[in-house]
Amino acid sequence: MKINKVKGVDISVLSLGTVQLGLNYGINNAGGKPSRETAFSVLDAAMAGGITALDTAAGYGDSEEVIGSWLAERKDNPFVMTKVSKLDHSSFEALRDGVFASVESSKKRLGLKQLPLLMLHNCDDYLCDKENMKRIFAELKDRGDILFSGISAYAHHDYGEIADSGFDATQIPANVFDWRQIESGGIQRLEDAGMMVFIRSVYLQGLVFQSPENMDPRMEFARKTMENYYAICKEFGLSPAVLALSYALTLPGATSLVLGSETPEQVSQNVALLEQTVTLTPEQMALLQKTFRDTEDRILNPGKWFNAYK
Repeated sequence: MKINKVKGVDISVLSLGTVQLGLNYGINNAGGKPSRETAFSVLDAAMAGGITALDTAAGYGDSEEVIGSWLAERKDNPFVMTKVSKLDHSSFEALRDGVFASVESSKKRLGLKQLPLLMLHNCDDYLCDKENMKRIFAELKDRGDILFSGISAYAHHDYGEIADSGFDATQIPANVFDWRQIESGGIQRLEDAGMMVFIRSVYLQGLVFQSPENMDPRMEFARKTMENYYAICKEFGLSPAVLALSYALTLPGATSLVLGSETPEQVSQNVALLEQTVTLTPEQMALLQKTFRDTEDRILNPGKWFNAYK
């Protein structure tokens, strides 16, 4: 497993997303949230495959608790990133108390004295109160409660503001269908700022696996897009998963790709797929950009998928 050294920390190029360990999540998740035994097997498989980073959040059901119980039985020391949300911005005191309480709860559930990376789960919590958020995260660092600070964002946010925040890390969505932050220069700004950049939604919640022939009827509006994608996969000689991963890894500044798994077999498959990736040529990237730069929003936003079904 390739390791990227960023800010003095070794981070595997593949991180394990653990929302699936705490919630039912994803269009292709037919089995629901795994049992505690299966969840532990998933985490074991990640460590065995060379994955050193785990992504979780206070809002991911009991994901933090699952990870904490697993860590208590292991000697592994993975880089755990978690997130804080549902903040009260009515006053500085309310905001500070809410963040600090969330941090203490996350530390307790995870069984950690210090959180390696704490992110704001929603960039809007930073944008609406920048100076106070900086002040609170600086205090958390000074107290030793967290090692690094970060901001999780969506594609509609201004990545330039994140790059200028002084925070250490960010987590962003990026997939072959969404070119907004490439064309705006947003992703380049993050690299230029020297931030850790964790990329999620590479598979767009499993959409890349929805072949046109076997597509969920509720996703009919995405059929043409997937026909184009599978045609390009054939032209490049890459599977849908490998092309999706290769695209993300070709982007500037990527520290690690966050991929979730519901079974240990899926972890092993993702590790194996990573070994098949290639750096896409400028010509290949140009074809992808030309094909998908105008992809409609309801395809890019999973929250609108079934709402758009009639």
